[in-house]
Amino acid sequence: MTAADTVRDILAPFSPEIGVCAFDDIRDHLRPCRAMSRIPQNARSVIVMLFPYAVDDPAPRNISRYACVKDYHDAIGAVLQEAAAALSDAFPYDLFVPFVDNSPLPEIHCATKAGLGVKGDHGLFISDRFGSFVFIGCLVTTLALPAANAEDRGCLHCGACAAACPGGCLPGTDRRRCLSALTQKKGALTPEEEALVKEGGLLWGCDRCQEVCPMNAGKPIAPHPALSPYDPWLSEQSLASLEGKAYAWRGEQVLRRNLKLMEPSTK
Repeated sequence: MTAADTVRDILAPFSPEIGVCAFDDIRDHLRPCRAMSRIPQNARSVIVMLFPYAVDDPAPRNISRYACVKDYHDAIGAVLQEAAAALSDAFPYDLFVPFVDNSPLPEIHCATKAGLGVKGDHGLFISDRFGSFVFIGCLVTTLALPAANAEDRGCLHCGACAAACPGGCLPGTDRRRCLSALTQKKGALTPEEEALVKEGGLLWGCDRCQEVCPMNAGKPIAPHPALSPYDPWLSEQSLASLEGKAYAWRGEQVLRRNLKLMEPSTK
């Protein structure tokens, strides 16, 4: 059995979709941050792991799907730590360092180079298997593994996400009218921004571009068990305990502002 086979066997219980890209392929795309010091000096490979979070959603929801599940930084971080420990037991002479979200790694670039999917015109990663409702976790390792060396094929460029975007900010990178960004913005919103948030109907985030994406159609609903429980509603009572919520980092004040904006439609 090769090292690559052993790695996949070990990681199978931790993630349903795994790929590998060469560290040298993403080296020039690293983002400067304090976590840069955690990257092993002789890093050779990046193991990319996907964590789907979409669920059947018949109940009313006033927050983005990603925020309905347990805070992925904690949930996926814990899974990656366990996975790294298991790999370290099998390869004691190599290092396996986990990263999720706030890291120097360009996660979407890593996932596309690992052959797991493409980058959509909405700026999100679209998994070939699960669509865009996935989180990305990475393990940077000194172990040399066969890399997919895939090129980003790009999405369908059908224009569905741009047509559905309430703020009209797609395609492009101008986030000033992005509902997800506006619901996270500190301080008072302008009347125009308030109107956009109200029209969007969510207190936190926005899923419109993903909901209309044809590349999400027919994808399996298989949320990772580490991401439960599922809580689709943010209310005044929810603010008493923000622990474990993906929106806790922004603080109570912004959430109260958004609640006030949506008062007629909140429970």
